Amino acid sequence: MKILGLTGGIASGKTTVSTYLKEMGYPIIDADKVSRKVVEPHTEGLKEISHFFGNDILQSDGSLNRKKLGEIVFENKDKRELLNKILSKKIRTEIINQIEYYKKQGADVLILDIPLLFEGGYDKMCDFTMVIYIPKELQIERLIQRDGLTRDKALKRISAQLDSAERNSKADIVIDNSRSIEDTHNQVIEWLERNNLMLEK
Repeated sequence: MKILGLTGGIASGKTTVSTYLKEMGYPIIDADKVSRKVVEPHTEGLKEISHFFGNDILQSDGSLNRKKLGEIVFENKDKRELLNKILSKKIRTEIINQIEYYKKQGADVLILDIPLLFEGGYDKMCDFTMVIYIPKELQIERLIQRDGLTRDKALKRISAQLDSAERNSKADIVIDNSRSIEDTHNQVIEWLERNNLMLEK
């Protein structure tokens, strides 16, 4: 089984590419879904987070208030690092379990959709890595439109992640997502074909 790591900066369009790959039939491990799973009500993950960040980050039904937690960690590097430390081990364990599951299922190619692919060392689990890239100004524009952020808050979210030049330099392939969706899809397919990663029809 070949593992393709898929990543990209915030608002880069990584999710669009991930959805496209899923539609083509590739199994996907989505780190965002995994990170939600490990903080569901009554999980160890949620207990630890509320212990360190207080019950203010919980909704009335006991679930995590993501918006509230996001506001806390994006404004504070130390708190962001603490949250990552709490969650990273739990997320890694769940991702490894899911990889084993797909191996047993006999998958030929598996996509690891992980925003912090390089920062978390997940690239070491991959045979190939693909970065979805857009220029910073377009990234800011999309974040303002998508999340209703101010320019200043959009910049803070971008700077909380790995520098795009550094991310791009680590990848096997960088997909430019600044043009049309068709153009992005064509780049992805061309690269998959070149590396014999297309699924058998």
